[in-house]
Amino acid sequence: MSFIRKIKKKSGTYLAEVKSYRENGKIKQKVIRYLGKEINGKPAKKITSADIKIKNVKRSLDVLAIDKLAEQLTIKSIKNKYLLSLIYSQLLEKRSINKIEEWIEYTEIPEILKIDKLSTKDLYESLTEVPEGEFISIDKNMHVIFNQIEDIKDVAVIDVTDTYFEGNSLDIKKRKGKDGKVRRLVQIGLATSFTNGFPIFHKQYQGNLSGVHILKDMCFEVKEMGFNSIIMDRGMMSLENLRMVSSLELNLIAGLRKNNKLVESFISKIDKEEIYSLKNMVRLKNTKVFVKTFDYLNGKLIAVYNPSIELIKKNNNFEKGLDSAKDSGFSLIFHNTNYSSEEVVKKYYEKEIIERAFKQMKGILNLRPIRVWLTNHVEGHIKICYLAYAILSLMNYRLKKIKVSAIEALESLKYGYKVKLFDKTNNFEWDLIVPLKPKQKDILGALSVVYKN
Repeated sequence: MSFIRKIKKKSGTYLAEVKSYRENGKIKQKVIRYLGKEINGKPAKKITSADIKIKNVKRSLDVLAIDKLAEQLTIKSIKNKYLLSLIYSQLLEKRSINKIEEWIEYTEIPEILKIDKLSTKDLYESLTEVPEGEFISIDKNMHVIFNQIEDIKDVAVIDVTDTYFEGNSLDIKKRKGKDGKVRRLVQIGLATSFTNGFPIFHKQYQGNLSGVHILKDMCFEVKEMGFNSIIMDRGMMSLENLRMVSSLELNLIAGLRKNNKLVESFISKIDKEEIYSLKNMVRLKNTKVFVKTFDYLNGKLIAVYNPSIELIKKNNNFEKGLDSAKDSGFSLIFHNTNYSSEEVVKKYYEKEIIERAFKQMKGILNLRPIRVWLTNHVEGHIKICYLAYAILSLMNYRLKKIKVSAIEALESLKYGYKVKLFDKTNNFEWDLIVPLKPKQKDILGALSVVYKN
């Protein structure tokens, strides 16, 4: 019967498989094979390079990062692992659903999610299996987690975007989108927190519903959730909606569209020489603007004058042989808060967090266009993008301390591979992470991702 023997030498302790035998009445040992060297009290297997074969190479580090954040947000509790694999895939690869199966096999997603067999059919069917109760439960859990980081009940930034719908199962008339193309559209209303852009809620609307009507619905949702204030762009605002928001007793900061009445009543009465002064100046991130405030509808109307914009518009008009309009360079912001005019202007122009959210959803999350055909497929796809964006927003927050964005981090981790090696002589296999770069180590550390090499 064989056993392992430690052989101590000056160069270290070696391990060998030996077998005892008797010779001339004495017990002796015969070495069957040398196994390797003991390092730090653990055996290090001896393998010749000629015996090593690469079994497979899989993307690992970016999957581990996504998986860690999904676990923290309780998104990983989703019972349907095919659906979970689509959420991970939305963050890691821009491919249509019918091409994602092959790509996933070259990642660690199946191993981490314990998926034995994956097919395009499973992925398609998972789009229809997003139980509303499960989604609501996860959304509530995420709110608790986000609220520990930021008071998300303080200010909600809301906006609406549209995305194409390639199918014909929804009874939607074609409409011209923001890019000028005429197609069937689905509109998505999104609310995020002001500071970190954490998702608060999303709602899906028909493409031919006006932004004014969408705002009404979203404001009722905001009020029901107990928010104090909302910030929105001018495309959703009307006089009727101003009164509606006021009746809900919500604090509001919103851009207003210029019309003849507002221009005549306020902007035309402003002396540009007077407003263009140090006392009226507000410094923004990339420019300086000048403001004048008026009382308006139980709140304040701020006229914002930007000389740089005025100059650009004047030059454009001169090229066309036109005179510049008297309201050129002016924009309008309404608010009913206790903030100063300077604070309001800064908050309004720093609301690009919602624009970045949509940009990320349409870019890295590939929200445009929706290339699925059935109604429940569309709804499932939007929920997947919403949950994927939640992971992305938390990643952005965690990486602030090392000044790396989530998109930069995923691009860096994309090249973190796990190699499965195989020793054909000893029928032994093991995993090896490709050596990490300093930036990758920093990212994984900031995300509290533990990896084994």
